[in-house]
Amino acid sequence: MKKSSRKKGKAVAGSNISTTYDISRHDSSSRHYGDNHQYNNRYYGGTNIAPMPPPNRHAQDRLEEYVSKGAAHNSLERGIDAPKCHPETREAVQENILSHIARGEEKVLWLSGPAGSGKSAIMGSIADECHARGSLAGSFFISKSAMKVDRCSKLCIIPTLAFHLLELIPDLRELILASIEKNPSVFDKQLEHQVEILILGPIRQLCMTADASEWPKAVLVDGVDECAADDGREYMAKYERQESKESNHREVLAALVKLANDTAFPFRIVIASRPEQAIQGYFSSLPSDAVARVFLDEKYSPEEDIALYAEAMLTKIGRDCGLQGPWYSQVGKALGIEDVPRHLAQQSSGQFIYVATAIRYMQAKSKAPHKLLEQVLNWRSNSNSNPFASLDALYAGILESSHDSELAVKWLRSISSLSITVNCMGDQYKPWVIKSVLESSPGETEYLLSPLVSLVRIVDEKGAPNFHVYHKSLFDFLEDPQRCGTYHITEDDLHGFLAHRYIEILKKADKGLQGQIPPKLILDEVLRSICLDLQVYIGHPHEKEYGASHVSWWISHLLRHSNPESAAYIVYGNVHRNCNSFSCLPTCELWTECLKRYARENHWKLPRQGRLSGFRVARKPKSDKRK
Repeated sequence: MKKSSRKKGKAVAGSNISTTYDISRHDSSSRHYGDNHQYNNRYYGGTNIAPMPPPNRHAQDRLEEYVSKGAAHNSLERGIDAPKCHPETREAVQENILSHIARGEEKVLWLSGPAGSGKSAIMGSIADECHARGSLAGSFFISKSAMKVDRCSKLCIIPTLAFHLLELIPDLRELILASIEKNPSVFDKQLEHQVEILILGPIRQLCMTADASEWPKAVLVDGVDECAADDGREYMAKYERQESKESNHREVLAALVKLANDTAFPFRIVIASRPEQAIQGYFSSLPSDAVARVFLDEKYSPEEDIALYAEAMLTKIGRDCGLQGPWYSQVGKALGIEDVPRHLAQQSSGQFIYVATAIRYMQAKSKAPHKLLEQVLNWRSNSNSNPFASLDALYAGILESSHDSELAVKWLRSISSLSITVNCMGDQYKPWVIKSVLESSPGETEYLLSPLVSLVRIVDEKGAPNFHVYHKSLFDFLEDPQRCGTYHITEDDLHGFLAHRYIEILKKADKGLQGQIPPKLILDEVLRSICLDLQVYIGHPHEKEYGASHVSWWISHLLRHSNPESAAYIVYGNVHRNCNSFSCLPTCELWTECLKRYARENHWKLPRQGRLSGFRVARKPKSDKRK
């Protein structure tokens, strides 16, 4: 591996600090091991800068269980296509934030703005610039669309930031690990206590002998509004999940503000989110001088920046196709549009996501550039009251390009749901589980979603399944019946669709999976996951078109890989959900007979018959490994 150039800094006068820092502005300023980022910037307290002794691996292993390595600004998971500002755009707002990090009075800055206004792109560019300047202490890019539990769980935020500090400041390593050894239940505590144990306590100890003035200054947390509701809970109503989500938003913010308010904490924290009610309410409850605020409105001239971006990307599309000059002007004139980039900027209503999605649609090259641009320019909304009207029209137009739009929407909603609920031993299996559940024949994924690659990624660079929706605003669109119209499907319909797919897999178990078969090395885990998740859908009304051999197939996979007694207990209750008080349905009779037989053979406990009238399970049990 090529070594990055380094420059040795002078010791700070009156202190015993020596600093080693990286002056490169290129990718060599960070290294990747797996999907873990490691900074080359190292800050040593004390006079001895020899390599640190091997850390306590037990404590570090426990910490790393709760670290989201994909949430770091330069992680392999976020990739080279992670949102960034196009050159010469958003310069004013970036300078404002960078200036505040360096010299601002408030230790917290809140960047907010409407959906699609470019907050994550700005935070990505700020992270890169801070890293290049040697001033980035830690980052966490929360993302629902990443479709990984650790990217949107509150439980991973504080441990991840602590881990970044541990990597960056070696003398902090032993103090953090010692604190974990002393407080082994730290990861089960509320965030305000995690902050104290994992970060503030160790920093106070280190600052007794070290000068923190030379440490980096910036901690970045993007997408607080995408932090999910608590996992592992049963929600009987939609509002309960929303309440849990909003409570988590406030808890995350309170933990970050507690960090910033401590005099020992030497960093500035930049938080980015939508101005949702719970978040707005929390910041409004703080003293007016506690938080600096930056709101992405007309003051930062988004239309000018969007037009500049649109012009640059349209020129690139033309150049890639061998077209010379402003080829897009010809398309615009045919439609009575004098300035195409300016028109796209006006249509965007300040939402960078509108133009970014339109550009991705054209870059897919499903037709000639002129035809694709003509389609985009014709997808106009007649609504003047909906601020997302143009974006909605764009999303609807792209969805129409699928060979089966209705089924494609069910897939998109299912991908979002399954990415959170799929019960597997690791994230590397999850895309294959999703693909195996949804496909009714090999190649169906490509058939349905290839026309939608401007909205969702379906394979990684090696061609393996990898589902990633590019922006959360697509789910906002699909989940709002007022916005998506005929594309809306209810939660009950979504549950019914998934139930149908799982039951179809069970019915045809003797013939194998219906879609593309996963590689042999992961097939067993994919089947185990499908069987474990199937228990949620057994109680859904369906015809008994399978027999005892299929139930035996289901149990056989659980016997090898999981806690079969727990699954059998839940299924035994679920199959009775649709029975009346006088008799059981044929499906119920089949499962009851088979489960009782296996229970006798394996000494399992099943629910007593008298308890089944009130027995209802709305979700899966916790997985046998923290995800």
